[in-house]
Amino acid sequence: MSLHFNVNREAFLKALASQQNITNKKGTLAILDNVMIEGETDKIILTVTDLEIGLKLVIPAEVMNTGVLTLPSKKLFELARESGSTDITFQEQENHWVEIIAGSSVYRLAGMTAEEFPQFPIYDEEHMVHIESEILTDLVDKTSFSMALDKENMFTLTASLLQKITKNDQLFLKMITSDGHRLTIMSKEVDKSVENLMVQPTTLIPRRGIQEIRKFCENKTSFSFGIEPKQAVLKNEDSLLIIRLMEGDFPDFQGLLNMLSKDNPIYIDRLRFLEGLKRINLFTEDLFHAIKIDIKENNMILTSQNADFGSAKDELPIEYSSKPLSLGFNCRYFIETLQVIEGSTITISINSEESPCMITSKEDEGFLSIIMPMKI
Repeated sequence: MSLHFNVNREAFLKALASQQNITNKKGTLAILDNVMIEGETDKIILTVTDLEIGLKLVIPAEVMNTGVLTLPSKKLFELARESGSTDITFQEQENHWVEIIAGSSVYRLAGMTAEEFPQFPIYDEEHMVHIESEILTDLVDKTSFSMALDKENMFTLTASLLQKITKNDQLFLKMITSDGHRLTIMSKEVDKSVENLMVQPTTLIPRRGIQEIRKFCENKTSFSFGIEPKQAVLKNEDSLLIIRLMEGDFPDFQGLLNMLSKDNPIYIDRLRFLEGLKRINLFTEDLFHAIKIDIKENNMILTSQNADFGSAKDELPIEYSSKPLSLGFNCRYFIETLQVIEGSTITISINSEESPCMITSKEDEGFLSIIMPMKI
C-alpha cells in the first residue's frame, strides 16, 4: 500500500534538522543520504544511519495509508525549512516518487525503495539503565573540548573514554579525553541503579558519537542508557540513538596522575585569569598560542609575542608563597579549560618548570585538567 500521511511542519523540520549530521556524508552509499520514513497508525518513524551512528525519531502524524519509503534527507529538510505552511502532506506515487503538498506549493520528489536501506542495529534493552540527562550533559561539556582531532596519529584519542567506578561506597561515571598535550577528567556521582550499566574495560565513544549524545540530551530530563560490547544505546519514548564504539586502547593516564603533587598550590580568580588570557592570546602566534607565565609570591605575569604585530603583558594577583616559576604553555588550552570549570577561585598545581600543570576547583569536585608545558 502506498504511504500517505499528513504531519506538522514544525515537528517534522525539527526531527530532520537533528539528523542532518548523520546523513549527507561524502563517499558513502547513496541510500545513506536518505531518511527512511515508516507510516504507522498515528505516527511516522524517521530513521537515518551512516553505519556508525543510527537515529530513529517518532513524530505524531495523521496516517491515511501505512507504508515505508526513503527520501533524500537534505532536500526534504530544505523543503520543510522553506515551507510556510502549518502541515505537510506526503502521498507516494508510482516508482517511489512522492507528491508533497505544503500550503500552495506542490513538489514531486524521487525516493528509493526501503529494501536497500541498511538494517537498524539490534540492541539489548534488558541491560539499559535509567539516567538523568544532566549527568551525561555535564560529562560531555566538561571534557569534549580536549578530544584529539581526526588527524591525530593515535586514533583512539579521537574518542572519549567512559568508566564506571566505585569510591567510598559511591558510584561514579567518569569521562576522560586527551589530545596528547592535555588531559581532562570529569566524574559525576550516579544512582546505585547505574551499577547495572555494562561498561567495558575500555569503552571508547568516538567524537561524532559524543556530539550526537550531547544533542540527544537536549530538552530531555532522563532516558534509558546502555553500553554493549560494540555499541552505546540511548532511548526514550520517541528517540533511539545507537553509536558504534571505537576499538582500541586509551593511553595509560593513571601514571601521570600519580606523579602530580598538590604541594605549593596557586589560587587565582577564575574569571580574572580567563579575561587576562584572552587579552594575551591576541598577541600569540596562530599555530601554538604560546605564552609565558612568570609566577612569584602573590603575583602572576602573562606575556606573549607575535612577530607581525608586537607583544602583550598582563599582571594578575594570586595566592602563592613558594619558589618563583617561569613557564611556557599553550594559552588556548587554559582558556578552554577555564570556560568549562566551575567556581570563582581555581587551584593550579605545578611541581616544577618542566612538569604538567593541574587545574582543579573546590566548587567543581569531579573536574580535573592537566596541561603539558611548552618550551619558549
